Amino acid sequence: MSKFLDKIYKNYVWLVIIFSLVGYFAYRVMSFNGMLMATLTDPQTYIQLMFVIFLNVNMVSAAFDSGVSTGLTSEEFELADELNNKIITSVNNEMADFRDYIRKLNEHEKIMIEEDFFFKVGDKKLEDLTKQELKEYNALQPIRHNIYGFNLPLYYEMTKSGEITYKASIQQNQGKRKAQVKKIFTGAMFGAMTINMLFSVENVGTAFISLMVITVGLIITFLMSFVPQIFKFKYAIPKKVILKNTLFKSYIAHKNGTHVLKEVNIEKKIIDSNIGVIANSVPAEV
Repeated sequence: MSKFLDKIYKNYVWLVIIFSLVGYFAYRVMSFNGMLMATLTDPQTYIQLMFVIFLNVNMVSAAFDSGVSTGLTSEEFELADELNNKIITSVNNEMADFRDYIRKLNEHEKIMIEEDFFFKVGDKKLEDLTKQELKEYNALQPIRHNIYGFNLPLYYEMTKSGEITYKASIQQNQGKRKAQVKKIFTGAMFGAMTINMLFSVENVGTAFISLMVITVGLIITFLMSFVPQIFKFKYAIPKKVILKNTLFKSYIAHKNGTHVLKEVNIEKKIIDSNIGVIANSVPAEV
């Protein structure tokens, strides 16, 4: 099953294109024989639209839930989740020190990108930069390690107030009334489609083509909703956890003294490009 899903992920764009072409072909072989105004004023038109919309909305929901369920049980996600939980257990016990390390690391990254730029332009000093080089220097964007959500589980539910609830129990008949109300709506819709309905053999072909077009649309909707969820849990999230683990390991190494953010003695200067004033500041330490 895993290999099958991997093949779908790698080729799902081509599957979408194929089904789109099939749907387009079916559309082209159809012809509209009615009057536009009569069609727009016919209640059956809107019942049909409601039906197709209803199918697509439910297909998105089913595909999304199915993709999440499949992704959660994949080997890749389970391994990533296990590693992530170990990281959470460790970092929660020393979050203050970890945040302090990230602040120093971000400052270190800033100094490093500035040093690399000076070497790139010929190991120049700040005051020797041309106007264009100074513009590039001021536009430098150093790597910034953002650890927001670093200690959160990979899959969780949060309330609107920002709280994470841990209640796992379910009350008897919970959600039953809501489901019954939904069934009243869908039951009425399907019932309305059968009122005053006349069957004709001539309509079977047209109905089949319509069904085929709707089916193609549903398949495309399913693929576009299902595959991204699989990709998220099997590939994107595990890659993020590996990156998170690398950062946390660098913190542990720094804490143990085996990884040191070296002090870089770079003379920090601020240039006003408009008037050419140079002001010296204190050397940066990391």
